Amino acid sequence: MSEIKSGSEALLKFLNGLQPLSKEIIDFAIEETFSISVKKNTLIDSVQKNSKECVFFVISGLVRGFIIDEEKEITTWLAHENSLIGTIRNPGNIAPTYFEHLQAIENSNLLVLPYNFIDRLYIQFPETNILGRKLLAIHFNMSQERSILSRIPSAEARYKQFKENHPKIKFRIPLKYLATYLGMRIETLSRIRNKTKLKP
Repeated sequence: MSEIKSGSEALLKFLNGLQPLSKEIIDFAIEETFSISVKKNTLIDSVQKNSKECVFFVISGLVRGFIIDEEKEITTWLAHENSLIGTIRNPGNIAPTYFEHLQAIENSNLLVLPYNFIDRLYIQFPETNILGRKLLAIHFNMSQERSILSRIPSAEARYKQFKENHPKIKFRIPLKYLATYLGMRIETLSRIRNKTKLKP
């Protein structure tokens, strides 16, 4: 991992598309955030020691979240460029059932947004609370999508739905990670993909 001095521009462009930002907010964000470069297959929480005290914005690359259950890794989400990732704080401080790991599955550049920066942002610039609500709506929609996807009984239909929702990354994800994300065996996913390729 190495620190990169620039990187805020991609985040600010993304956020400005949701809610216009003042120069003061932009200057504050540039001053309080920093970028890191993470090698392929690296566990982000092993190199960014305070990973539970911040969220990350994916500038470039591909990242997954996963849990370990009975010594098996289960991919819980996938994120590519222009995505905010990390552990969402529970206001009730309820401990999660599973510890969710973050792993770069491509060489990735991430912008680090410490939670204390986000808290100060909301206090010093009340207008950013509107931005926070819009980001929350985006993440709720993504969570809803994953929930629906996991309940589709047909493995083939789950893969078809995933391809339609994620055309930019469908072939960037290693088979073993995508299989656990879709809740199927690697052999099943491989067969479905081969079948799809044969279709005219």
